[in-house]
Amino acid sequence: MTDAKPPTLLIVMGTSGSGKSTVGSSLSTYLNCPFVDGDDLHPASNVAKMSSGQPLNDTDREPWLLRIRRTGLELALTQKIPDGIKGSDGEMRKLAEVYETSTQTKDAHHTTTQTGDAEEVQGSKSKIAVIACSSLKLVYRRLLRGSISSLADPKAAEPEADATTPTDLRVVHVYLDLSRELLEKRMAGRKGHFMKLDMLYSQLDTLQVPDEEAEVGVVRVKVEEDTTEDEVVSRVMEGLRRKGVI
Repeated sequence: MTDAKPPTLLIVMGTSGSGKSTVGSSLSTYLNCPFVDGDDLHPASNVAKMSSGQPLNDTDREPWLLRIRRTGLELALTQKIPDGIKGSDGEMRKLAEVYETSTQTKDAHHTTTQTGDAEEVQGSKSKIAVIACSSLKLVYRRLLRGSISSLADPKAAEPEADATTPTDLRVVHVYLDLSRELLEKRMAGRKGHFMKLDMLYSQLDTLQVPDEEAEVGVVRVKVEEDTTEDEVVSRVMEGLRRKGVI
């Protein structure tokens, strides 16, 4: 008898400084499943653009977000981490954080990205994977969920319903909710970054805070200054249980 539950992709989301990568990695340890930082999945064209100092627009982001969804499905089903994204030194993450802007375009396109051979990890039998991705806008989250086919999809402006969500992959966004003051403090304490607060303010202006009641597949976790990493993960796990994910 086969398991009726679809594979699940947990996307740990939030602005720069919210702890997406740290929490995502810890969450994958608790769940015994693979974790990938979404910034390591940018196509070469995005890497080249950001490296030259140009901000990404939605035409650039669309193939990246679609790749995150494909990779999430692959990770959840195989419990394997593709060779092409293992061992990141974090440089891609720094670039992506700096050039996360609110620029938009309706000229969206798709590209197909092939992953390399996979490295097997000690995985979970529950078909779960974790990816960190800022997912600042509702339309980005809808593309990641698969309820729209493109950022320019006319259905993106329509109310979302469970019926519109594909059954091949369940996507749950875990939103790390930090106050502006705490984010500012964290960003000010970062070393080796530039455009710190300007970058954060741009992201906060762009952020469309997910609503657990109105939006499909959202777990919102409040993080205070004295909240430990274990406490954050515990709150995430509690939210996932409420949603019937685990």
